[in-house]
This record gives sequence, C-alpha cells and structure tokens, in this order.
Amino acid sequence: MQRDEVAGFGGAADGKASKSSKKPQLNFQKWFNQAIYFHKTGRLREAESIYKKMIAAGTSDPAVFCNLGILCKNSGRIEEALENYEQALDFEPDDPQIYSNIGNLYRGIGKLDQALQFTLKSLDLDHDSSTIQMNLGCIYRDLGKTDEALIATVKAIEFDEGNIEALQNLKSLASDIKINALNRHYATKAYEILINRDDFSHRKLCPLFVQDHLEDIQTAAKSAPIISDQNQAFHRLASDWRFRKSLALLIPPHQEIEEFLTRLRKEFLVHIKTNSSIPPQLKPLLEALATQCFLNEYVYWQSESEQQWINDLISYTKNNTEVVNEYLPMIGCYIPIHVITNQGEISRYPINSEESKAFIDTQFKEVQKEEAIKARLSYSEEINDEVSRVVQQMYEENPYPRYQYADHTPPHFAKQTIEFISLETTISNPLFTNELSSPNSNPKILIAGCGTGNQIINASRYKNAQITAIDISNNSLAYATRKSQAYQMNNIRLQQLDILDANQLQDVYDVIECSGVLHHMQDPAKGLAALNSKLKPGGYIKIGLYSKLSRQKVSAARELISKLSIQSTPKGIRDFRKQVFDDDQHELKDLSILANDFYSLSECRDLCFHVQEHQFTTETLEKLLEAEKLVFYGFMLPEEIKRAYQSRFPEDRNGTSLSNWGDFEKDNPSTFQSMYQFWAYKPL
Repeated sequence: MQRDEVAGFGGAADGKASKSSKKPQLNFQKWFNQAIYFHKTGRLREAESIYKKMIAAGTSDPAVFCNLGILCKNSGRIEEALENYEQALDFEPDDPQIYSNIGNLYRGIGKLDQALQFTLKSLDLDHDSSTIQMNLGCIYRDLGKTDEALIATVKAIEFDEGNIEALQNLKSLASDIKINALNRHYATKAYEILINRDDFSHRKLCPLFVQDHLEDIQTAAKSAPIISDQNQAFHRLASDWRFRKSLALLIPPHQEIEEFLTRLRKEFLVHIKTNSSIPPQLKPLLEALATQCFLNEYVYWQSESEQQWINDLISYTKNNTEVVNEYLPMIGCYIPIHVITNQGEISRYPINSEESKAFIDTQFKEVQKEEAIKARLSYSEEINDEVSRVVQQMYEENPYPRYQYADHTPPHFAKQTIEFISLETTISNPLFTNELSSPNSNPKILIAGCGTGNQIINASRYKNAQITAIDISNNSLAYATRKSQAYQMNNIRLQQLDILDANQLQDVYDVIECSGVLHHMQDPAKGLAALNSKLKPGGYIKIGLYSKLSRQKVSAARELISKLSIQSTPKGIRDFRKQVFDDDQHELKDLSILANDFYSLSECRDLCFHVQEHQFTTETLEKLLEAEKLVFYGFMLPEEIKRAYQSRFPEDRNGTSLSNWGDFEKDNPSTFQSMYQFWAYKPL
C-alpha cells in the first residue's frame, strides 16, 4: 500500500507561497480552491479542466502540475502524469512530495529502480516524513529487500503512530522477517507493535516468536529443574511481557518450545504439590501458560500422575473455596476452568494484570458468550448426507481453528471487491459485471464453510459487502458470531447449513469463497455444483483444495494412524504426537517440522485424523471446473513462485495453464504446501 500526496491542497491559503499569486487579476487562488474541492469530492473531470485552464493561463504553481499529474496517473495516463510532475519540479526542484509522487508512479508501472531513486531523493529532502518512509518500505518490499522494507516501515510508524497504511504494510511483512544483527532493533519494534494490535492474525508472528525466544528457551531447558533461582534464562522469559503476551495470543509451532512448556507446566504442578503455592512473580507466567494450553486445546502430553494430581487439586479447591484463586491457573493448564467453576467464583478472581484478564476472558467469559449465542442460533433442518453428519460431529467436538484475533480492515479502508480479485488472479484484465465494478457496488458474498469465522473477519476488506456465512457446525458458528460481533461487523448473516443444501439460500451471490471445505465432502463435485447454482453469471468463486502431491506426508500419517487404529480422541492425538516427537527416526518426523497445524488438538485432528479427505491434481482440478463451466483465473501464490513459473512458461502470460502448472508442481512439489488456492470465473 502506498500513498500519493496531493501537493498544495489548499494552495497559498495553506501557507505555501504560490508564484501564480503575482497575477491576481486572473484569480488563480479562486480557481485553485475550486479545483481542489472538485478533486477531493471525486469530480475529477471538472478538477482536471480547471487545472488545465490555470496552466493555459500561465500559472507557475507546482501544486497545479502535481495535482494534475496525480489525476493523470490514476486514470492510467502515465506519460502525461510524468510530464506534469517534471514541470512541477521545474518550478519547485526541492519539493519532496513531487519526488515521492514520481516514485509512486514508477512503482505503479513496475519500474522499481526509478521508483527507489526518486523516493530516496524525496527522503533526502524530508527525513521525517511518515508517508515517504512508508512508500520507501513498499518499494523495498517489491524488490525483495525485506530488511530495508522493515526498517522504513517501522520508521514510518515511529514518525506517525496513526499511519494506518504503514501498519497494514507492516502486517504484510510480519511472516517474512528474519532477525539479524542489523535489523534486530526494528524487528523487535515490529514485534511489539503487532503483538499489541487486535486487528491482526498473531499466528503470522510465530516465526518471529521462535527467532526471538528460542535461544533463551533452549538455555532455560538445560536447567533441571527449570524453575530455580539460578536459571537466569528462565527468569528473563518469565519477566518478558512479550513472551507472556505471545503465549496468550499464538501457538508456537516448534517441538523444543512445546517440550519446554510441557515440562514447565509439570514443574509448576510439582511446585504447588510441594510448596502449596506459586511465587507471586511467576503467577503472570502461569496464567499466560494456562491461556496457551486452552488455545492449543490441551494438546500437550500429560502423565497419569499429573492427571491424578490435578484431580486432587480440583477436589481440594471444592472443599476449600479460599484457595480457588491460588490454584485456578494451575488447573486451567490442564482443563478449561469453565467446566469446574461458576460465575460467582470467577467474579472473585483478582484481575490485576493483562495475563489474569486474558486467562479469565479466554477460559470463562468468552465460553459463556458462545453458550448464550448458541441458544439464539437457528438450527437448520437435519443434515441428510452421511459424511456431512460425521464431519459435523467432528467440528462440534473441535471447532476449527481457534484464534484470538484475525486480520480485520476498518470500514474506511475497505476497497472494492474487484480490486482484491484483480490482485489475486493472474489474469491481466479480469472481466467484471457493471454490478461488481460500480463504485457504489454492494456485492453479495457467500462464505461457504466459514468454520470459526476467520474468513468472515478477513472479508471486512470488501467495501459495502453483504456477507452470508454458512457452516454445518453450531459450535463453530457460535465462535464465528462472537468474533464478528467483537469486530462490530454488522453486515454478516450466519446460518447453519450444509453446502449440499445451498438451494435453501434465498440470494444468489456475486462472490463465493469456499476454502478448505469441498475436499471434506463425500462428493466435492456435488458441493461445487450446489455452490455454482448460487453464483451469479459474471461472478467469481474462490476455492481452496488439497494438493495430492503436497499431502504425501499427511497421507502417510493417515495410513499409519489407520493401520495402528489410533483413535481421534484427545488422548489418542496426544499419544500419537508424543510418539512422533520422541522418535527422531519416526517416519512422520517431517510432519511435526513442516506443518504448523500439528501444534493444536483441533488442527492436528483436522490434519491427520479427518474423517473425510479428497486430494486433487491439476488435472482433476481442470475436470472439476470444466464440469461446472467455470474458468480458471490463476493460483494465489507468492510472487517469487509466480516469477519462477513465468520463467519456465513465458508463453503462458496469464498463468492459467493447469497442464503447465502440473509440470511445474512435479518439479517443485512444495508449491502448494497449504492448498491449491485460486479464483474461478462464471461466464455470462
């Protein structure tokens, strides 16, 4: 995201001396103010007409040329825009805004070296501009220079904490940051900024969390016991607010970290059993650990002795209510406290830190909200499809996935739906109906299989959208409802419904999103047909499906689980994961390294124990789309992968040959590690 600055908005009245003011008889100021008004209110043709009239009359105000350049750029007249910017520079060669706007123009047409040159010149003239630093960060990101992009973007936020575009850019960088000696200060600052955001999916911070804390965790783990006065690394972690807050927001996908936290949990329990209390300075860490255990749904392995000690502790608190507050976080590390407490007991728990608030909110108050929501949700008619019923039961038991916050776009930063489709397809000129491309469009969007609502929150990026979200799991819908309410998304209608029963929906939709769902149906083709019947001609559908080639290790896991008759119960999943962790030669060891989904109970169940899974190839994708007369509009992939594909298949400029992609995937089997994610178009 970049920003052009309209030079001279307000003209001389804003304090910028206008050289054209020497000709008052022509009333340049009045013309300029009128042009600015038209420019701001979207009457661009009228604004352009006045700017040109001023130029014809002999104005030498660089703001006029600069603003006309912006109008030309935004309407695609690049050469004309550049001419106007250059004329502005002739009159005002030291204006940083003009250089910045030229930099943005070059970035927009892909000439990144020129973009960098002009933006750096702009920065030389205005060292403290948040906007220029933000634009510089965008260019460095496009150039693949993540460190430089990080530094410029963090500086932009330091200069202006309210720079929402810079914050959006920082969010997009989060997963790519690699901490080194040169960027450590800015990486730490980025971590602190993002960990405090409530409109960001903190899962993206997992790589940073691991980089930042792994060394201390490894050092602390060498001590036996971990909890000791001499273990300085442990006390650094315990006193680090970022470490504690991270435990309450994200699930670290790393075996050593999980094993450390599993040991620490047991040590806390032993400490209580031995000493009857936890040192006060360690209670915030224990509360954060309890929140972490709830988030990962108690996926950590536990011994029989631990289970017995926890049962004894629960019995003790029932018979001695005065100690409930002392032991509640410890109990919450092994079982959710909402099953053993009531509102009265919770109301007496002291909330005196961020950790204590997160603990009580996550393990009790939010669960209570979901129960109240479930009581109000309307149930669909009985689901008839046998596989759908089994899948429904699975997600009622384990709503998927759990998350604290998601990527949310404030309404005033939302953009037209077609902007995102254009960005995410690989077609150079996607076709759009007048209805979708209208500036006042109110697109109807269906999210089919919304789960716990992450996609719903992400859909806040669509301007003026009317969103319907369906799912077969009532528990998942309750979670999704709570989250969408927390973000005050009032344009959402949620409904319990099987995709196969989509004909019960009253609307037809401009856009449908269905990611990670169809491959769990008995017949994915029937599911797609049901959705396609509700998609308007000229509409778009986003689909996510498993790649057979990329799921080879998962397939091996599923075969082994079936062969050994491992049950998809919490204990069965914990025991299975422990076997993988404990055996360095385990045939599924790579799964625990490569798959983030391995690190929570519901996600591991979805990954390895799902009751129904189909996998696809590019060939079967092609047949699936052809059967519904849908046109493939390109995979959603990182730019470096798309560049590698273009290098190999330069004749396929739009990147839409599924046959070519099949060949590319054979040579690069991790290309679709997550899923095939793509847009398809329904012709008029």
